[in-house]
Amino acid sequence: MSKLQEIHARIRANKEEKRKVNVIFKDVLAQSKPYQDIVEELNELKLKKTRIENEIRSDFTKELERLEKIALDVKSDEMLLTDLSLTMLMKGQSLELMDENDQKYEPVFKISYKKAQ
Repeated sequence: MSKLQEIHARIRANKEEKRKVNVIFKDVLAQSKPYQDIVEELNELKLKKTRIENEIRSDFTKELERLEKIALDVKSDEMLLTDLSLTMLMKGQSLELMDENDQKYEPVFKISYKKAQ
């Protein structure tokens, strides 16, 4: 068995064990009366918080629309930065960034696996 396969099997086994322990823990919490009382109180407070936030948001719709636009712009620029960096890497060019405080940034690449369809 290859090293990749061994490590993958170990990860899957540990995740399965973690899942089983989490199920046991959740069952114990579900049977705890003090815990359930706190969860109920917490849910009521979350609803109250949501109502207050919605009231405040209704007064600041223009600012919230601007915030959404800025978030989209940032996401778009991050995607552009990634695409340009990959293109430069494929051409053998160096990838180095510096911000206004002369802080250097280096690229970080990540590989992950998902089930094949």
